[in-house]
Amino acid sequence: MSNVKGRPQLFPFPRKRRGEEGKTKVAFFAAKGLRGKWFWWQMEKRDKGKNNLHIKDWPEGDRPREMLLEKGAGALSDAAVLAILLRTGRQGQNAIALAREMISKFGGLNGLMTATQEDILGVKGIGKAKIAQILAAVEIVKRQLRQPLAKINVIENPHDLFEYLRVSMSNLSREEFRVLHLNRSKHLIGEEVLFRGTVDESSVYTREVIESALRKKASALIFAHNHPTGPAEASQEDVELTGSLVNACRAVDIPVLDHVIVGRGGFLSLQRECPEIFAGDT
Repeated sequence: MSNVKGRPQLFPFPRKRRGEEGKTKVAFFAAKGLRGKWFWWQMEKRDKGKNNLHIKDWPEGDRPREMLLEKGAGALSDAAVLAILLRTGRQGQNAIALAREMISKFGGLNGLMTATQEDILGVKGIGKAKIAQILAAVEIVKRQLRQPLAKINVIENPHDLFEYLRVSMSNLSREEFRVLHLNRSKHLIGEEVLFRGTVDESSVYTREVIESALRKKASALIFAHNHPTGPAEASQEDVELTGSLVNACRAVDIPVLDHVIVGRGGFLSLQRECPEIFAGDT
């Protein structure tokens, strides 16, 4: 390959006029001897342009919806799946670019699944319609995980219950205390979030727990709460709170069968960790 004025020519560039920016880049890369850098600079420019290009103007094989129908959902990235839900982007940014921004902001799809409406509204370009679409999709996933719990004995088969609580609570930004209502067959018949914020003995009122059980006509209860920033470990306050609630519910013939604590990376069953608290109720 010939040299031009003693400088190496990296590529046989097409004989057409380039803008001043292109000429400067070519000269820089050639002078430094950085082979291939011109190519990646061009790719970067292309990708930035594609972020601004409406998806309907993409090649048909690259469009998320068409790719899903042709190759299946497994062929799509997380951003492409979310882009199908979003349908449109915002000014200067298509749906794929907006989806990537959201996934980055919430730390992945798990974080997005547990984001609040207020959190999602904080993303520029997300209005009520898009929030409704996202929350509806998240609710479908949660209901799919919760549905089997209405047909199985969750005490004899706790894995499905633990997995549902892990998915629905492990990425919450605030602490929640939930009451799960069971019938005589230990099937899940209801669930209620009673408290949000710091869960301790002063904030969880026994009366409200019992009223929740009576409203749902529950024959037994399971408690669940999360540690938003910590591991799934039981503090002394958790143990004392559980013992107090178990005794109060036992007085009105509503047994408490477990208290599940969900933390970063897993969960803990107090029934397994401290079975003496629930003695006689299982």
